[in-house]
Amino acid sequence: MQQVGIIGAGWLGLPLAQALRARGDHVVLTCTTQDKCNQLRAAHWQVQCYRAGEGQDWPLTGCSSLVVAIAPSKAGDYLAAIREIAHQAKHHGVGRLLLVSATSVYAPGQSEADTPRATGERAERLLAAEQMVWQSGIASVSVLRPAGLYGPGRHPGRFLAGKQTSGELSAVNLVHLDDVVAACLLLLDAPTLAPAYMLSAPGHPHRGEFYRRASEMLGLDAPCFIPPQGSFHPLTGERICRELGFIYRWPDPMAWLEHERDEVCQGRDRAL
Repeated sequence: MQQVGIIGAGWLGLPLAQALRARGDHVVLTCTTQDKCNQLRAAHWQVQCYRAGEGQDWPLTGCSSLVVAIAPSKAGDYLAAIREIAHQAKHHGVGRLLLVSATSVYAPGQSEADTPRATGERAERLLAAEQMVWQSGIASVSVLRPAGLYGPGRHPGRFLAGKQTSGELSAVNLVHLDDVVAACLLLLDAPTLAPAYMLSAPGHPHRGEFYRRASEMLGLDAPCFIPPQGSFHPLTGERICRELGFIYRWPDPMAWLEHERDEVCQGRDRAL
């Protein structure tokens, strides 16, 4: 059993905490509001109110492993937050740090084997944050770079419904929440780690086909695709499979859509 701290008890952090607790690990969570802390405590979680980057006392004393699962948009000054987390984690004896970043650190057309060339302010901040944790002096540091996230509360049918957009022939690069949680568990346990791993489901339908089908499943207006049609550049998160034996639970987002449709139909049949 290990004691794991998770900074960010949101869409990823809380399901990860549930998976860790289910296998017997001790988990300490942080969130940024007192109301959220009270809700989590009422659900029997050990949680601290912590706003990284504001000079507060370190809330995760005793944690040997740390997962940082906060989005840049959720932190007032994301780089100040990561800088403080890295410094405090090192000072308080964290031996393994896992930063959840994103595939957006790669420029269009790049692959996992390439050195990321961030384009845009958000991508540049993510890449700078990665550098901070790598340079923290913590014994074991790795970065997980998921593709577009989907799962409970994030059905892809809502992503583009009713919108006018381009890139009809571009590749869909997505990864399900279940696979992100499973990858985090694997990276917390693996004896040795690479500096970074991409996580992107191996199945890559065309953008137009996929998002029309996804919106149709929810009874929403389909997106309208206009030129340019885009180029097919799939992001393949293979390194984690090759080096650590990771297996995607949901390897094809299109197959997941069909699975969800079947589940809905079966539910209707049972109700009848």
